[in-house]
Amino acid sequence: MKILREGDRGYALASERGRVEIVYEYRTVELEKSNATVRNVLVGVDAETGEVLTVPAQSTPRLKAARDATKEKVMSVRMPRELDDVLHLVADHYHAAPKQFASAVIRYYLTLASSDADMARRLSALSKSRLATGRCRKNLRLRVQPELLVWLREVTVATEGATRSDLVRGAIMAAKEDVLDDRARQRQRALGAIAQAV
Repeated sequence: MKILREGDRGYALASERGRVEIVYEYRTVELEKSNATVRNVLVGVDAETGEVLTVPAQSTPRLKAARDATKEKVMSVRMPRELDDVLHLVADHYHAAPKQFASAVIRYYLTLASSDADMARRLSALSKSRLATGRCRKNLRLRVQPELLVWLREVTVATEGATRSDLVRGAIMAAKEDVLDDRARQRQRALGAIAQAV
């Protein structure tokens, strides 16, 4: 794939004028359907009028990410404060920033459970543990893709009525067991890679 640079030139079709010369520039792009604004996107601009005529392939993933971000849902979960302590301990284990890493850990376990019925049952069972069933005084906000929310709705039926909150609390408890209690080396390595990425 050819990567274009700012200042590169080319040609594109302009309505009513046909083929015109363009220059590639970084601009702020407004996405019509999602009302999202994306800054610093490389686009092909009419050299005479300044009108945006084309978006190169290298810019489409940024625009797609901005569109997808508007589709993300925020899930709010009530949990015992001790589970927040667990998330901080797991983050500290990997020398990661707790705020970003905590969400990634939870999404990791929920995603595993979405394709593994045994993991789903494990999260459901762990949500009933003494530590996970304390007084829920902490509110956790978690961004998730709509597909994961759909799966969470489906799994509540398959796991004898476990709620989304139960599965999130179970995910935190699974991280405690796997990392802090040193039970699952493979998942520890995967979480280590996630910690380095966030």
